[in-house]
Amino acid sequence: MAANTNKQTLLAQVQTVLKKKSPAPPAPTAERSVLEEVLYGIVRDGATPEAADAAWAALKTGFHDLNEVRVSSVTEVADAVRAVPQAGAKGERIVDFLQKVFEEFYSFDLGDIAKKGVKQAAKQLARFKGGVNDFVVAWATQRALGGHAVPLDEPTIRVLQRLGVLDDDLDDLEAARATLEHFIPKAKGPEFTDLVSQLAASTCTADLPNCAACPLRPDCPTGQENTAKAKAKPAKGK
Repeated sequence: MAANTNKQTLLAQVQTVLKKKSPAPPAPTAERSVLEEVLYGIVRDGATPEAADAAWAALKTGFHDLNEVRVSSVTEVADAVRAVPQAGAKGERIVDFLQKVFEEFYSFDLGDIAKKGVKQAAKQLARFKGGVNDFVVAWATQRALGGHAVPLDEPTIRVLQRLGVLDDDLDDLEAARATLEHFIPKAKGPEFTDLVSQLAASTCTADLPNCAACPLRPDCPTGQENTAKAKAKPAKGK
């Protein structure tokens, strides 16, 4: 219980610090339907909010409608969302998802899924494998279905592992999310998701994290270790 209490306190501290240090959030966007939120979640997976917004705007303006996206080549869709990492794979995921939805419903309306309740709706979305993964289901749950979820993409997992919140040998995303959802209040989930994504891109990068400049370093064992190693490293020529 003590360990859980410490993690809950740490996560609250993380959100407070990042909120003070981060730039102003993007202006609110128009409300998206469940299907649009799934598509946005595909784009947002592994990307910052700013990059995802740019890719989403390009996708919306570059095609007449979602059916045109569905029948376009993966290369064309990938080019539209090139502002985000792994644009090629995401182009393929978007086309795959739209094709499966069209084959099942002959339309692009998932409104009935939302009426089934949060848990059942999430299960329905998870059926669209290929385009949809655990992050996307959690994203749609958080942003469109009114449920409590903490989407975990690779950058978010990296930050939380370095902080010691998640285990390094994480092999069960659903269990990890369930744990985090006990610690992070529902109302703060969207902000937490965006703040951690921004930190992962700007400071807590995969290969060369800038621990010395990270606002979370006082609370981060990895940051403290890396900073200590950097200080102990002898200067060149000595």
